[in-house]
Amino acid sequence: MNSMRKTKKQLIEELDSLKERVLELEALEKASGQSKKEFGEKIGRYFPQVEHMDEAIYVIFDRKYEFVNNQFAKLFDVTPDEVCSPEFDPMKLVAPESRKLVTNKYKLSSSGEFMTQQFEFTAMKNDGSRIECETFILLIPYKWGVAIHGMLRNISVRKRIDEELQRNRSDLQIVLNSIPTSIYYMDTNHRFIQANKAFCKSIGFPMESIIGKTLTDIFPNLPTEQLSHFYETNNAVLNTGNPKRGFIEVLPSIRGRRWIQNDRIPYVDEKGKIIGLICIAIDISELRETEEKLWYLSFHDVLTGLYNRTYFEEELYRLENGRQFPISVITVKIDNLQKINIHEGIAAGNELLRRTAKILKIFRTEDVTARISGDKFAILLPTADKSIGEEAILRLGKTLESNNKHHKVPLNLSFGAATVRQKGRSLINVLKEAEAAIA
Repeated sequence: MNSMRKTKKQLIEELDSLKERVLELEALEKASGQSKKEFGEKIGRYFPQVEHMDEAIYVIFDRKYEFVNNQFAKLFDVTPDEVCSPEFDPMKLVAPESRKLVTNKYKLSSSGEFMTQQFEFTAMKNDGSRIECETFILLIPYKWGVAIHGMLRNISVRKRIDEELQRNRSDLQIVLNSIPTSIYYMDTNHRFIQANKAFCKSIGFPMESIIGKTLTDIFPNLPTEQLSHFYETNNAVLNTGNPKRGFIEVLPSIRGRRWIQNDRIPYVDEKGKIIGLICIAIDISELRETEEKLWYLSFHDVLTGLYNRTYFEEELYRLENGRQFPISVITVKIDNLQKINIHEGIAAGNELLRRTAKILKIFRTEDVTARISGDKFAILLPTADKSIGEEAILRLGKTLESNNKHHKVPLNLSFGAATVRQKGRSLINVLKEAEAAIA
């Protein structure tokens, strides 16, 4: 897929283009006059590559589409403006028999927690025709609501494949080889008894080297435990007769790590006895990478690699009711960052941010270090009294002095600290006290 051919530099540039994502979303909360149309336009900027992806991308907020890419519009034969209008009901694109399922999935957003859902449903195009779809949704709660970021693909062909495999076994091999998706049959001993050309090509072996073999026979150098989940999932389908979806990481690939979604269904004879299983294997590596990227962006500042304010505040709330007292909070501010951005350029300011993040690596692994605003950082130190906080600031000063010796442009930082000795006080207020204490 396209993303797998990107260079490391291109991926970094893509992440850099999203670095202001959280800050812009928080700014929406404060701007009383912001419209939902503007929200949709901003969402579009967060995904600069969506028009080059095979999947349909959409964002739902307050039960309305706020953004869809061209693939989505093409799939449903609609225009982005039509779908994103305030009068458009998202359920119009869901077939009546699937509306209850989709509604129940979206109701999970009311819990106010980060979560993902993946499910299949029957959709309805603008002309009334039905298509089978699979969607992955990421529920992202913000202070001002919950956004549903979704990726969707048309699986109508795969559904027809399932039906064809059950109806037309006499011409099965001809049908299998005409299908671009990897498909194989296994018996109750996990031996391959039939496979199509797409599957043979995907693992790099000819048909005669696969039939009658197990996956362990084909890849004898792989550790047994690496394939244990694969065999466990097979056995679950064989023993219960229930279809099952599982994931296996396939290492023997010329393209590096690949994630394969294996949809298994029981293979039965004329009497209904289970004699094996049928598997449809779909490469979902791009989807997994996008999911991981979304999760990373939800909790990290892309420019520095540190946690963002959302994650930092979550940790404050968690520790507030814990037992790791006393707790100290240290704040760090880059002096005159705004002036540097104006007079020397954004690149110069970004370099100072990265240098600051490097200096903050002196803290313990159990400490939480985050960039909490444009020029401010904060460190949460569990089980640390006032003296430990003061010692930490001294170490920061020495590390800063050493760092400046190796750079022509000096980095000037200001520090603040505050400590709470025991439970009962809001850690948000302790953070504000540390910010106010910045010299």
